[in-house]
Amino acid sequence: MTGRDPQPETPGVSPARLSALSLQEFRCFESAGLEAVAGVNLITGRNASGKTSLLEAIYLLGRGRSFRVPRLSALVRHGAAEAVVFGQVGAGDERRRLGIRLGAAGTEVHVDGRSGQPIAQLAAAFPVQLIDPQVHDLVQGGPGERRRFLDWGVFHVKHEFLPAWQRYRRALQQRNAAIRAGAGPGQLAAWDQELAPAGETVDRLRREYVDGLSPKISEYAAKMLLNDVKIVYQAGYSEAGGLAEALRSAVDRDRAAGSTQLGPHRAELRIEAGGQPARHRLSRGQQKALAASLVLAQADHLRESTGRAPVLLIDEPAAELDGERLGALLDTIAALDGQVFITALTADSLPLTPARQFHVERGEVAVLL
Repeated sequence: MTGRDPQPETPGVSPARLSALSLQEFRCFESAGLEAVAGVNLITGRNASGKTSLLEAIYLLGRGRSFRVPRLSALVRHGAAEAVVFGQVGAGDERRRLGIRLGAAGTEVHVDGRSGQPIAQLAAAFPVQLIDPQVHDLVQGGPGERRRFLDWGVFHVKHEFLPAWQRYRRALQQRNAAIRAGAGPGQLAAWDQELAPAGETVDRLRREYVDGLSPKISEYAAKMLLNDVKIVYQAGYSEAGGLAEALRSAVDRDRAAGSTQLGPHRAELRIEAGGQPARHRLSRGQQKALAASLVLAQADHLRESTGRAPVLLIDEPAAELDGERLGALLDTIAALDGQVFITALTADSLPLTPARQFHVERGEVAVLL
C-alpha cells in the first residue's frame, strides 16, 4: 500500500452514495454529468461509447486511480490540457464534495473546496468497489492483487492499520536503502527495531480482518454456485520466532537480493476451492464468479462493520457470466441495498429494473428513466 490508499471508516456514518458526477475533458467527454439515485443506476450504450469511462470516473473519485490504465494522464481527453472530475457524495447531512484535476502538473485533489488534499481522503469519504471483465485477476493474478484487495478492506475496518502500515513502509524503505548501500547486519538491526513491531501489527490486523471476512466468503461463494471455498492468510515470513528473528536469519539473503525478502509486503491471501488453489481448480468463468463473490462479501462485511456499504461498479456483467450466475449476481446485489452503477449494451440485456437509466452516445449522457 502507499499513501494513496484509503483510510479507515468511522462506524455510524451515513451510507456511501454518489448523488452527482461532473466531467470536463475526461476520456471521450468534453463536458458531461449525471445525477444518480439510490439503488441501481443503469448505463447503456454501444461499445466504445463511454459507458466504462463513466465507471472509471466514479472509481477515480473513490480510489484516486484508474482501474484501466496506470498513468492518470491517459484520462485527459485528447488535445486538452487537463481533465476535471467532480462528485457530490454522501446522504442526508453527511455530504462531501470531491474533485480531482489531472494535468501536466500532476494530480490535484479537492475535498470540500480545499485543494492539495491527500488522495487517501477520497476513499475515506467515498468507498467504491468494482466488478469488471478483469475481476478474475483477483483469483488468477499474483499475490499483489490479493494484498490490495485485502488491505482495502482492512483500511476501512481497522483504524489502527493505516498508521501501522505507514510506519512499516517507511522503515522498509530505509532498510532497503541501507541494504543497497552495503550496510552490515548491525546497521540493519537498527531498522529492524522499527520494522518488526510495525510489521507484526499489520499482520495481526490483517488476520483479524480475514477471520471476520471468511464466513462471508463462504456465504457469497455459495450464492454464486461455488462450494467449499475459503481464504487463508499467509504471512510473508515464518511466524514461529516473530518478524525480528525472521529478518535476522535472512540478512545474507536480503543483501544478496538487494532488498528485504520477508515481511507483510510479501504476504499472500490464498484462495482455495475444494482444498486446492482456486486458480488451478476453477475454469475462467468460475474464477470470475468467485472473484465477484469476494467483492460482494467484502462489501457486505464493510456494511456490517461500519454501517455503510461501498458503491458498487459493475461493468458489462452479461458478457462475463452465464445466465444462472448473472441472475445470482444481480439478486445478491439487490439484497445488499446499496448504490450500484451497472453498464450494459441495452436495458433488456439484464434481468433487472433500474431506479434510473442513462444512455451514453457520442460523448453525451442522457437520462432515459
